Amino acid sequence: MDELLRTVEQALADAYRRAFDPPGYITVRIDPSSASLDVQAREVDAEGAEHIRALPTEDFARLAAQTAKQAVLRHIRNLERDRTLQEVAEHRGELANGVIDRIEAGTVYLDLGGRAEGVLPPEEQIPGEELRPGRPLTVVILDAKRYRSQAQVQVSRASRLFVRRLLEAEVPEIKAGSVEVRAIAREPGLRTKVAVASDVPGIDPVGACVGPKGVRHHSLLSELGQEHVDIVAWSDDPATFAAAALGPARVLDVKLDRTTNTATLMVPRGQLSLAIGKDGQNARLAAKLTGWRIDIKPAPEEQEEEVENHHAEAKP
Repeated sequence: MDELLRTVEQALADAYRRAFDPPGYITVRIDPSSASLDVQAREVDAEGAEHIRALPTEDFARLAAQTAKQAVLRHIRNLERDRTLQEVAEHRGELANGVIDRIEAGTVYLDLGGRAEGVLPPEEQIPGEELRPGRPLTVVILDAKRYRSQAQVQVSRASRLFVRRLLEAEVPEIKAGSVEVRAIAREPGLRTKVAVASDVPGIDPVGACVGPKGVRHHSLLSELGQEHVDIVAWSDDPATFAAAALGPARVLDVKLDRTTNTATLMVPRGQLSLAIGKDGQNARLAAKLTGWRIDIKPAPEEQEEEVENHHAEAKP
């Protein structure tokens, strides 16, 4: 209550100064019991002495009532905004569902079903995705901020966190902690690689994320549009992990140079373009996922034949 009273008094002092422009510093005090106003001007003379004088309030009464009402409403709006920002801050990093309200200069504004407005700037959108007013949209909450008297929430669909939260929502084993997402590399709208692991005996982390008949993987893809998602097994062994990260290409051999942090991967000649990917995308994402520089080379023909013979001998 004291904060609201000080807010109204400051608003009245500003209004008095604009209306009558008296000399000195204007202060207003309100007596809550009688609702009477005390308006004073403080001035300091050339010798440094302070003089306080009372100012008339008769001609100010009607303007004071209107100003006080506006100050109270503004204070209430600010309290609601701050409460909303606090609530949103508690859900930072979580998924939220909204409906696109409007699009201005490439920025998408979402109705999140409360007093806060979601803001999806171009850099947080999935490139190539068709966005239009009225479309339902799932986003991840990044941050909350004040914008004038309104609470705004910055949200994202292009972040790695968005993919992580989608996986947690789709895969119960991740939410339960029996499967862990160890790393994510993403180029929004194009391709994402996710490395998963499990210490629980009998659980296949990749299979858990893909789901029966691929249903969980398909659900993830439907939310990301045309973006492809590779689920790969994490390994503490850098060579094994690098080979898995380069999927869907088959890796025949891996050589590690720890001095340059380079993994040289030998792939069948027929899968060289698959391993590199369009514009180097598959190799680039594998490097981001593993933290190793990826060097892809075609395997010698004799190495390919040796591997093929080995597979043939292994068949029942």
